[in-house]
Amino acid sequence: MQETIEAAIRKELKPTLQVRQFIAVVLELLNQGTPEGDKEALLRLKLLTEAWNQDRSGRMPEQENAPSSAPLSAHTGSSIRQTMMSCFFSQGNYFKAFSELASRGLIEETFWHSAASLAQDILRPAERDANNRSFFFAIGMALASGLFPALPEAKGWSHYAEGVWNDWYGPGDCYEPGYVAHNIMQVIELGLILGKAEELRSDKALAAYRRYRDHISPSGLAIQPGDGGTQAAYVDALALMAKVTGDGTFLWAEQQAFLAGEYGGYYNAVRGRIPAEEAEQSLEARFAQNHFEGIKPELPDTGSEVQTMYPATYRIPDRLLLSPSKKEGKPYAAFYINDRMETLHHAHEDNRGDLYHYEVNGVMVLQRSGWHKWAGQSNTLVVGDALSEFPFNYTQGLLSGRWYKASSNLRLLRDFMASDRYEQLYRTPEGFRHTGVPVEGDETMMPLPHFFRDKESPYGVFLCNPEGMAGKNESLKLESFTISLNTFLRGGNHSFPKSLEWYRDYREVAPADGPVEMLIRNIHLGGPAGKRMLVDLREFAEYLEVAFYEDGKKGTIQEKRILTPEEVRERVSLTFDELSGAPALKIVCHPGRTDLTWRGFGGESIHLTEQYQRIGFDYLYISDARDFLRTPVRLFVNGMTCRSMYVDGQQGGVLKDARAEQRGEDSFGSMEYEGVYTFDSHWKRQTVLTQEGYLLVVDRFLPGAEADRMTGGPVWQVKDPLQQGLFWFDSAADRQHNTNVLVYFHPQRGHQYGAKFQPKLWNDQGYALYDRTVFTAGREEVFVSVILPHDSALSGSDVSGKKHFHSLAVNRGEENKGVATEIRPDGTAVVELLPTEKWKPGRIRISVQADGGWSVER
Repeated sequence: MQETIEAAIRKELKPTLQVRQFIAVVLELLNQGTPEGDKEALLRLKLLTEAWNQDRSGRMPEQENAPSSAPLSAHTGSSIRQTMMSCFFSQGNYFKAFSELASRGLIEETFWHSAASLAQDILRPAERDANNRSFFFAIGMALASGLFPALPEAKGWSHYAEGVWNDWYGPGDCYEPGYVAHNIMQVIELGLILGKAEELRSDKALAAYRRYRDHISPSGLAIQPGDGGTQAAYVDALALMAKVTGDGTFLWAEQQAFLAGEYGGYYNAVRGRIPAEEAEQSLEARFAQNHFEGIKPELPDTGSEVQTMYPATYRIPDRLLLSPSKKEGKPYAAFYINDRMETLHHAHEDNRGDLYHYEVNGVMVLQRSGWHKWAGQSNTLVVGDALSEFPFNYTQGLLSGRWYKASSNLRLLRDFMASDRYEQLYRTPEGFRHTGVPVEGDETMMPLPHFFRDKESPYGVFLCNPEGMAGKNESLKLESFTISLNTFLRGGNHSFPKSLEWYRDYREVAPADGPVEMLIRNIHLGGPAGKRMLVDLREFAEYLEVAFYEDGKKGTIQEKRILTPEEVRERVSLTFDELSGAPALKIVCHPGRTDLTWRGFGGESIHLTEQYQRIGFDYLYISDARDFLRTPVRLFVNGMTCRSMYVDGQQGGVLKDARAEQRGEDSFGSMEYEGVYTFDSHWKRQTVLTQEGYLLVVDRFLPGAEADRMTGGPVWQVKDPLQQGLFWFDSAADRQHNTNVLVYFHPQRGHQYGAKFQPKLWNDQGYALYDRTVFTAGREEVFVSVILPHDSALSGSDVSGKKHFHSLAVNRGEENKGVATEIRPDGTAVVELLPTEKWKPGRIRISVQADGGWSVER
């Protein structure tokens, strides 16, 4: 039997093995706590170590037909050794499994020496900062330093692990707001390995734990606004918090999340809640398994709040939670409000104000499932060009001969500028294959590699400057500005991985049949300090350098070619806009990448929040651009960029105010942004969640001159619209629980209401409901959205009270049925919910004033 098991395991050990999944089986076997499970776990780990050793000393027999070079992936490659060197999950879990086997007395001397050699081979001080990769790397090295203290590398491993711990404990939280479900458990495990029991029970740690606890709704759900998985990912982390602190509120949250199962969660969550008849038995089994001695579940005393990241230090507003209490059956709504765009990893990049979690009576009504980069794929306010597809481009490209406004969020660069403590590196450190193509160069590279070293703790490397998250890296010394124009030949497989990485955006970028001609004008900075022109186009050539990267080659410094003055004159020339007479640059973009770089700014220091928050320009295509579903332009400042420095329809915006209030069991919240979509526009989102679970959202958008004649409005993502009126839509929210949701927009002249099918990332499909209008500079637009969950037995007409006979928006007598909305001259939004023949909400009046006053009357 043992020989049969061993033969089957050996068949798994292919060069392209996902090592993390193989080791996950080892940990599952150890969790069984049986002699048979321990025996197979030991065998699996020994055979994996044997495979590593064969791989290190030469090619394994199974590798004869394997590719000669490892693909750039964190979790699989062309060899087991390469995967174990780059895969953070594999490193951390290998030594967790080995350590557990050692504690059970199952490691013989030969295996001990083999594992020590493996540690010396694959463990290098790796990524730093408070994120899931760093925590797994650090767990592996912390365990290895304790298991093999005599090795010369052990001291370095220990310093690295301590450094990663301090990256979390110093500020008291994680910097990946959309990825928290994956890493809070690992940092607690790391702290336990390092003997940080006192710190793990400190007020600072407790404040961080409570942030995660309060993501759990009254019914146990915890939808992430990023790539954070389902609420099930919270279960073990909350259990560990309960054990470390002895706090019963974490045990309550853990049990609620456990019973919620996979209901309402991530795109691949197929199972629902644990059935009621199985709940008690399942809970008892789990309680016994985790040994919660002396801890009893306790309902946390919480209400509506503005939740902050780094609650004990930086206190960065992150989420608006509306919830009268955690008692069973209470409604819950959560908005993402953080204004920094977490651009580094799998998260919510450009989605301020997103309603990512809304449930009533334990039924998920609206949600954000998985990671969606674009505002148009979220439940937020969207602004774009008046002639673009709304809210998101799928079939319609750009129009030639039309001026478009382009701007990027300059504040993104706070994370990628060096500072006195964190120095810029220009070489990919060893063991960093999971970050992409290895990079080596100097400060002349473009874009600069984003690697930083902490001078106070030089163990491992950061992928961003932690001081950016803390708001300490606000001053940019302006040296150069680059507009990087990219043209891809239609049907080609060409890419420029260091120039144009439209990360997980599977639309066409810019198919072209040859050189593309375009105009650019109005290159500027914008923010509270106003608008400042960066380049005098009449003297454009004085400080201009043009670099070209040939089509089909990588956009690296080795491929860079500086064009001669004669070549520049052929490709870049001064012209004048026919209508306005304003100067513009005419650019001929040959297939490949063309970088226009202006220097000579003298290193002037500008503040990225108080002075200039955005950088942009206007552009017009002379060539046919109808297939261009993305504007193929990236911006560089001082040679820096990041994956979100795109220029087409970026939300951006600085959070100026956020608050939450509660009166009885009715909740109110608001958030206000400046510099959103354009540097001179303002947006305030106000929302009321009633005790019945009805949700009112009022969006007030004040467009600046830069947003004049643009279009926009609120967008709501639903699963399956079943019925619609002129300005309302009824959709299935949860067929199993017989729940629909009505989205009712306040009808206004000049507004357009619609539904658009919208497939998203992660195999997610749905529809976007929207209310949009064309903006006039200086005139505030007020949008009112009323969101009403209701029994599926009722139709949308039954709830809205509007049938639209004879093409009338509201028929005689319907104004006193269902939903009635009003925007008063002073900006007060009023909604009345009135009984219809079949829908009986009582009579409820909700009002929200422009200054934040609000009321709910019954």
